[in-house]
Amino acid sequence: MNPLLLLRAVFVAFFLGSVGFDLAVSRSFAEEQSEEPIEITGKVLTAKGEAAVGATIRLTMRQSMLDESCTADDEGNFAIVASVQRKLLPSLWIRSESFDGQQLGFDSLPSDGQQVNTQGLEIQLGDTKTGRVSVVDSDGNPVENASFAVQLGYPTTLTEMATDATGMITFRYPEASRIEAIVAWKKDFGLDYRVYRLPRAQRADALADVPEFPTDEGETLSLDGATPFRIRAVDDAGHPISAIRFYPWLLQKDPQGEHLNLSYFADEFSETTDEDGEVEFQWMPAWQKSAVTVWPMSEEFVHTRGSYDPMSGQGLLEMKLDRLVPLRGQVTNGEGNPVAGITVAVAGKGYSMDSVRRTTTTDELGNYELLVPPEMIYLVVVKDDQWASSPQDGFAVRANQPVENKNFELRKATRVFGKLTETGTGEPIPTQRIYVYQYGADLPSLEGVELANPEKSRYWVQPMQVYSTMTDEKGAFEFSLGNGSFDIRPPQQGKAEKFEIDGEPELQWNLATVLPQEVELTGIVVKDEDEKPVGSANLEGVPQDFGSSDWRATTTENGTFRVMRKKESTYVHVRNPGRTLAAIAIVKPEDREVEIRVKPTGTVRGRLLSPETQEPWPGQKLAYGIDVPDEGNRTWSTRFGGSVVTDEKGNFEIKGLVGGLDYSVNLGTTDEGRYHTLPNFAVEPGESKDLGDVQAPPPPRPYVPPTLEERIAKAFEVEGTPTERYAKALRSIKLVKQHLLIVFGKPEDPRIHRLMEIRYQDKDFYSVRDEFRFMAIPTDQERLETARTLAKQIGEPIIGDRGNFFLVLFNSDAEKVDQTEGSELCVADELSKEKLIDWLRSHQTEMPDARTVLDNALKQAKEHDKRVIVQETATWCGPCHMLSRFLEDNRVWETDYILVKMDHRLPGARDVMKEIRDGADGGIPWYAILDASGTKLVTSNEPDDGQNIGYPSSKTGQAHFANMLNQTRQRMSEEQVKQLVSKLSRDDNP
Repeated sequence: MNPLLLLRAVFVAFFLGSVGFDLAVSRSFAEEQSEEPIEITGKVLTAKGEAAVGATIRLTMRQSMLDESCTADDEGNFAIVASVQRKLLPSLWIRSESFDGQQLGFDSLPSDGQQVNTQGLEIQLGDTKTGRVSVVDSDGNPVENASFAVQLGYPTTLTEMATDATGMITFRYPEASRIEAIVAWKKDFGLDYRVYRLPRAQRADALADVPEFPTDEGETLSLDGATPFRIRAVDDAGHPISAIRFYPWLLQKDPQGEHLNLSYFADEFSETTDEDGEVEFQWMPAWQKSAVTVWPMSEEFVHTRGSYDPMSGQGLLEMKLDRLVPLRGQVTNGEGNPVAGITVAVAGKGYSMDSVRRTTTTDELGNYELLVPPEMIYLVVVKDDQWASSPQDGFAVRANQPVENKNFELRKATRVFGKLTETGTGEPIPTQRIYVYQYGADLPSLEGVELANPEKSRYWVQPMQVYSTMTDEKGAFEFSLGNGSFDIRPPQQGKAEKFEIDGEPELQWNLATVLPQEVELTGIVVKDEDEKPVGSANLEGVPQDFGSSDWRATTTENGTFRVMRKKESTYVHVRNPGRTLAAIAIVKPEDREVEIRVKPTGTVRGRLLSPETQEPWPGQKLAYGIDVPDEGNRTWSTRFGGSVVTDEKGNFEIKGLVGGLDYSVNLGTTDEGRYHTLPNFAVEPGESKDLGDVQAPPPPRPYVPPTLEERIAKAFEVEGTPTERYAKALRSIKLVKQHLLIVFGKPEDPRIHRLMEIRYQDKDFYSVRDEFRFMAIPTDQERLETARTLAKQIGEPIIGDRGNFFLVLFNSDAEKVDQTEGSELCVADELSKEKLIDWLRSHQTEMPDARTVLDNALKQAKEHDKRVIVQETATWCGPCHMLSRFLEDNRVWETDYILVKMDHRLPGARDVMKEIRDGADGGIPWYAILDASGTKLVTSNEPDDGQNIGYPSSKTGQAHFANMLNQTRQRMSEEQVKQLVSKLSRDDNP
């Protein structure tokens, strides 16, 4: 019986408590996890099916030290032993070569999907072809002993070859294989390559010919010089890391051509750091202008990408690598017994560009361990076809601090199933991929959790697990999931539908979508001045929704082109090979044929001055491009540009610009992640413009949180007299149902300092902070009289120690409910946090249950034939206050509606809003209009893009707000709605 099937059978029986765990299976599972010598046997046959006597069999694994070989006997049989983990057997690669080198074979170990076969393999060699490549230097002289490699289909490569004294390399490759790429390199000489496939973006070009390796005439590669760079690697303590390998990832010689992916040749291009933690890539080609990503290869340190910019890097990339941290736990069944063979998946996210997703399986004791990067927050789940659990979520991993006891108790997985159909027709859509995303807690929601952010990144930090499956021939799909927060997405990453799982046996989600229609676009590129066709012009298409892939094409000698594109609005940038002619056109979704007229390009030059010294600023990289807006003008993407570096005198020149358009330019990002921008520029067609001295503005000042002293000063220096502020505060607390706490005192008094420290910095204060609005009134000599005016108004004269520290409390109805002097809240002359919080808590209003509030409103709506506006709000939300003030001041809406405020302080408010939102996006204020039965009629999410209008200050927001009322009103007239909405634009409505 298949051991893995046996393992599954025993596991199921064990989970049900009917049998004990089989120790033989336990040992089998343990063998999967540890490295052991594994014998692989088989027979090698020639292309004609005869025994391949004397054939060489070589066993390797990418990015590992494994390299074993043997020779076939007189009957073609072989046996080879590899020390490897059983779970890595699918990654082994077998290269076989006949005794005379005329036949080759490339094979992996066969598998039935559950078990990898290592015994009795049959390998058949195939006939080969001969390839020839000449490698020369920049002067055309042959380069001897240059390294050479060939990429066939992934992961097949031919390596360990070098040119002879004439610069030639001759190699054999299987007749049935296609050469995808070749590469040659040598220390101090550089690197060159050819890729025999179209760039991804140009695969839409119906007229483009796919390049082929010229087997008959051979190929020539030119090593045109090197610009070496070093990596200096240190650990999180700043100590050099020796004996760690690095390799560059992508190189690109022609910005319009295909890149070379060195991960196919990671073993050949990796270099190892010395005892000082340094390594040098002495073959890095001089033509490489764009930034190069570098990856470490280590089982001990985080797989952190480094980025070296050849244009401004000055030959050195310094990288700090954190050590991986153990994350451990156990999986048990409902009876507390350990369960082996369960997949545990980890997703981590921090402020770095890369997230982390890793999986492992539990051992015979139900334990698992994964090494994960520190300074991330994590979501850990069970992934299994039958079993599931609640996730482990909302925790951070710190450097050198192992995480223990992230345990799981299994239950039957929730079956999430449904059908994918075509919108409109209802026809099932087969063989399309459906995605489910599971979300962990986001970093802002985790109180007291902060992560290292040395690059001042602005990434949203939230771990996610991703599940996917294909629809069958009837459009059906199915997932097995555990508890948590999810969304489900149709093909092409369409609109996500959110849902929650809390132990349900099954959930059904039927999805409808419109797959983007692919259409043909034909056209011609001509000169604007004489309408002559422009051959070999490069076209670059950027869909305006930024969701579909960009495309490229090249015109024929007659100036024509033909591409297959998605049916959507697209920006198209066109320029001739010399970049002396260019244009940008907008192609509409319905366009099938276009004529694009190119005009002479412009040039700008200037001298960049430093913001600190106002002197010429050499060695600065200027990135430029055109800000292409999306269809809704909500966001943009900078495209159709490039970069230049200022010379030793600070001068720069930018050529090939499209006339009549604004170009944006920046100097990259500051340490805080903000773009350091320069003034936009534009040229007319054919114009050469001298910008003169361009003064670089100072970088945006980094945000520095105010000190406690600054916050105290600001609290006591609010604009307006105390009586004016008091009047405004009474209005606000009535709207949001808060208490008003008036603090009379001298800012320098230690009790005031302690009060503000508790208010701003003590987490224990969070339990009462939303209930009380603070108003600080200074009583120093300069402002004492205005303070006394307010004190007299509220009937609490400022006398004695009250002039230093005195608190007065009002409820939301403006009624004075209590007052206290400093001595009553102090212990040994120091303000007591416990006494202060206890005093405030004694006056907290007991909030009604949110569901009861809603039910009462619905009952009232039914009695009076009205609708219910449900507004999600919070005391800290400024736009929520604005909306409340607007509705308070303009009450004509009461003709048709009852307003319910779902304040986050109400018990159950978040659950109620979760139900009403039903996955709708957006912050607060968010609101919906319900009928008297509770049916949702309309929400503050715009129908086109799903954006929440919040406080409707924009024109589109006001239009949607009007639509909400017009769709649901019963007595109000359209004119009344119009007049109400018009008041949203008035300046007197903050």
